[in-house]
Amino acid sequence: MAKKVDSELITKQIRQQFPKLGGNEARKIVQIVSQQVSIRTGPYPSPEDYDYYNEIDPDLTGQMKRMVLEEQKHQHNLDEKHLDKDFLLRRTGQVFAFILCMIALIGGFYTVLQGFEIGGAIIGAVGLAGIVGQFLRRR
Repeated sequence: MAKKVDSELITKQIRQQFPKLGGNEARKIVQIVSQQVSIRTGPYPSPEDYDYYNEIDPDLTGQMKRMVLEEQKHQHNLDEKHLDKDFLLRRTGQVFAFILCMIALIGGFYTVLQGFEIGGAIIGAVGLAGIVGQFLRRR
């Protein structure tokens, strides 16, 4: 953690340097100047925080690093499982779509052979449109 400076000491120094300022005005200046925003992204704390944690418990920083590494491994494992299941789902969908389109094409061909040319052409066209539509939709 960042070391804090005593605000009353700074207030006294401001009053000494600028005697025309009142006590409340000097305190407001100290509050405005001493406000600090620290935004950190990522799993690790700042180096100053590491020093502070190391003072509390020398093993604490090692534990924090291990926790971050274990969490990262866990997250990668979940991502890998998700990708595997997504791939399996897509592959299964493709197989079933292919089977349905082939049934439509074969059914259309069979219907044409039975003498129903228009009906067979429509059924076959639906099967062919299913295959072509999937390829065009992916791009």
